[in-house]
Amino acid sequence: METFSINLKDLRFYSKIGVLEQERMVGNEFSVNVSITYDASGFVEERLESTISYAEVYDVVRDEMRIESLLLESVAKRISERISRQWVSATAIRVSICKHRAPISGLAGDCGIEYFWKKS
Repeated sequence: METFSINLKDLRFYSKIGVLEQERMVGNEFSVNVSITYDASGFVEERLESTISYAEVYDVVRDEMRIESLLLESVAKRISERISRQWVSATAIRVSICKHRAPISGLAGDCGIEYFWKKS
């Protein structure tokens, strides 16, 4: 099977996601990466409707990042579920979310998660 992958990298958001109440009150900076692999057999050259729109994927990510949540895992799973419902040609989706400046004493780096979905 021939496939394409589209990738949105280092999307930046200020969101209210975190286990601590203070994190959800104040918010934090996050970066999101999304990779979608999809069946290329339906692609028609120069026809946007035969592919997956970067702009529409961005809208899905933006909408989900606006929802106050406790866990990054929940957000990543919701993003993947919406993408798989909206684009049935998707065969695999990878979503990674990185929290910048997590409230962990002494932490100098970033923390994050990655979620992978594959059509069965």
